Amino acid sequence: MRVLLLNPSTPDGKGFIREGRCTQEGGVWTTLWPPISLANIGSVLEREGHSVSAMDASATGYPRQELLRDIEASPPDAVIWSTGTPSIAADLAFANEIKAVAQNVSTAIFGTHVTALDEKCLRETEGLDAIFRNEPEETAREWVARVHDRSSWREVIGLSYRAGGEISRNADRPFLSDLDALPNPAWHLFDLDVYRLPLKGSRFLMVTPHRGCPYPCSYCTAQTFYGAKLRRRSIEVVRDEIARNVEVHGVREHFFWSDTFTIDKSYVIELCEAIRPLGVTWASNSRVDTLDAELAGAMKQAGCWMLSFGIESGDQALLDAVGKRAAVEQAEEAVRIAKAAGIKVAGHFVLGLPGETKESLDKTLALAKRLPLDFEQFYCAVPFPGSRLYDEAREKGWLKDASFDRFRQDEALMELPGLSPEEVMTYRQRAYRSFYSRPRVAMGALAMLSPKNLGQVATSLRRFIGWSAR
Repeated sequence: MRVLLLNPSTPDGKGFIREGRCTQEGGVWTTLWPPISLANIGSVLEREGHSVSAMDASATGYPRQELLRDIEASPPDAVIWSTGTPSIAADLAFANEIKAVAQNVSTAIFGTHVTALDEKCLRETEGLDAIFRNEPEETAREWVARVHDRSSWREVIGLSYRAGGEISRNADRPFLSDLDALPNPAWHLFDLDVYRLPLKGSRFLMVTPHRGCPYPCSYCTAQTFYGAKLRRRSIEVVRDEIARNVEVHGVREHFFWSDTFTIDKSYVIELCEAIRPLGVTWASNSRVDTLDAELAGAMKQAGCWMLSFGIESGDQALLDAVGKRAAVEQAEEAVRIAKAAGIKVAGHFVLGLPGETKESLDKTLALAKRLPLDFEQFYCAVPFPGSRLYDEAREKGWLKDASFDRFRQDEALMELPGLSPEEVMTYRQRAYRSFYSRPRVAMGALAMLSPKNLGQVATSLRRFIGWSAR
């Protein structure tokens, strides 16, 4: 089969990350991430003998109309693309646009939004044939093998699909138990030059050491995509993948893509020992309650230059209410430990969660101000489909008439009791101005600049300023 994999461009040409729980315009400091789910699907399909092509049109800026002309000129058997909540209208419309130029092409999509609202998406999109629910690789493999035999689609677990005039939803697929069975991501299918670290400007790739998150944060969709059970890849497999990225793709910078990289201390220390001889540098995320001095030291020695903590709020009652299962004091200690180890730290805060008040927002801004963070991100709480917060927001009438294109982390949209979206936005703007106007922060960012990458850095800074000032 000839299969085309896409992270599609939107009609207005905006760059979107559509990767698991992260569906947003740009990303950390507006960086566009390498689409690891598409690369994983590509490697699985190539191993099965299919002819696979791929494009991250969202990152390269390849126009949507050009994509459609390409499909019309040389129709593949199937087109598979990633989706996200803020771009979902355009993502779904793409199926109808494909059918208009190549009606015999089979169309399929994946992502947290369409996993949660699969039947709705299929009902509203006549040109859409199928949805891969939850993690997509195995469902994609089985569906592509049967793509020309629709009667057999009922055998593909994890698939929701159109059967004549009816919508069918097969049984859920169990999450992969053996992640080592997945081949290395098919990065050769993509233009890797477009994925650049902010400020540094150097190329980077994503590596997934494990999947699954056991923490029940109400605002997060991680469990919708990868489940609640932690599933590890073997140390050797992860190490070999990183070595291959260096040897084959010439990429020495990596981002460990996992819901909580530091959740298993012994695993991370063993991984650090394995990759230390490779001489790579990398960043990852972490919970504030999973880092100690021994772990931070091992990570630093193995090339870790930055950790991102989901701090979320400075109000303990609010953290407890959303199921964070972490303490404000733990955030302060984790940042101290990381800084002492010589690791840069990014703090991520979520404003406008249920129960938020002006007093709790003041606590969050005060915490952000006193922590010695190198970078800060202030997101608005968004009730993404696939999260418990989405169900709560609908039940309690907090969404009013908000359309999905407003489900963006730079816009407050929930009408919470006693706190308006406008008030949340005012606090967000105040937080950004307070943090990024500090000389210490500015000097730290300037110290990271690479002269040979000033062009990419300038572009990132312009986009970040526009994103944070909304």
